[in-house]
Amino acid sequence: MKEVDKMGYCTFQHRQLFFEDMGEGTPIIMIHPPGMGRKTFIYQTPLAEKFRLILPDLSGHGDSTNEHSFVSMATYVEEIKTIVDHLQLNSCVLLGYSAGGIIAQEFAYKYPEFIQAIILAGGYPRVKTMKLRLMHLLGMKMVRERPQLLINTLAKTHAHNEEEKLIFQEHMEKANRQIWYHFYKQSLYYNREKDLKNLKVPVLLIYGGKSQWINKHLPLFKELPQYETKIIEESSHQLPTKYSNSFNEIVYYYVKKIYNREI
Repeated sequence: MKEVDKMGYCTFQHRQLFFEDMGEGTPIIMIHPPGMGRKTFIYQTPLAEKFRLILPDLSGHGDSTNEHSFVSMATYVEEIKTIVDHLQLNSCVLLGYSAGGIIAQEFAYKYPEFIQAIILAGGYPRVKTMKLRLMHLLGMKMVRERPQLLINTLAKTHAHNEEEKLIFQEHMEKANRQIWYHFYKQSLYYNREKDLKNLKVPVLLIYGGKSQWINKHLPLFKELPQYETKIIEESSHQLPTKYSNSFNEIVYYYVKKIYNREI
């Protein structure tokens, strides 16, 4: 592992994207869901003992500021590509949590030559269940009308203790509320189910056994050319945070297998 973890910025469209860069070896870029920023993955830092973890804040989130009111999914893809180019990565694994998985999918469609695999934690190619639809609509309503309640709720449901809850809260409070709203909205209306047969990279799908409203989306991925599924039976949707030990173990062995070497 590197003696000093790196934090840095790179320039994209006249604004600065912030990222953390820790560890050495196979690069894994982790993409957060709406509002939460890179702190979503604080429980994945043990993986930096074996891999190179790159944790960006998408623009309008965390320490990547953006004064505009809207960022498209296509632009988020280009932000990730800017970081890939800035770090001179020849290939990487993309890991997307929840709606962050949409950006991972879109990147893999556009830049498959840079992707060894994608990992979707509670991911979906379109919103299928009524509960997931309502969760998006509720998030959109709350981020406009009661953002602090939304921040507190997300922090509470992802943190293990009060100290970590505060970390999540402080980071989400930096988010641009309008961009957050439109991230939810774009995720709600995203639909790439018919294109999955064209996704030519290996995919790992991780779901929580107690989150039927999410894992009912698993059958939608049946047209993927290459995919595996892992269910953490005791888990709800908060896979990288509340169930990080099981989640990290799955990620470790999958990436190790994809690169077909001992780490």
